[in-house]
Amino acid sequence: MESRLENPALLEAIGALILAWGFLEQTTAEKLTVMRRSFGDVRAVGGRSRPSMQKLLGELRALVAMRDRHDKQALTVIAEIDGALQRITQFRLLVVEGAQDIVQDAVLCRDAKNNPFKVERRDIVKETTLIDRIRSQIAAI
Repeated sequence: MESRLENPALLEAIGALILAWGFLEQTTAEKLTVMRRSFGDVRAVGGRSRPSMQKLLGELRALVAMRDRHDKQALTVIAEIDGALQRITQFRLLVVEGAQDIVQDAVLCRDAKNNPFKVERRDIVKETTLIDRIRSQIAAI
């Protein structure tokens, strides 16, 4: 293995980003299961295929709208989460699917249009922290 890949802190940050996203998906699916059961629905989230975060969030929005008809605060939180997740999704795709090289404490990436980007470790840590905060918000809804 080449020495440029020997940056444990950066590799750990990338791994934490990937796991944080997985935890977010899991927490959202579990929240939907709990809410469905409270409405008397016992089917599994997603059925046979794993739904995207956008589909999970859309279903969460619908269930919260039914539960909290007069209290729109939770729907406002979900709208804010939706906006943040759209941006985070692009960032995650850039780092996970666009990574091409490691330079010092950053990942050199290319987006879907082949534009180069340099993503610093601190940016990956910041996005991971934001994903964890969103996960906590969804669990509290």
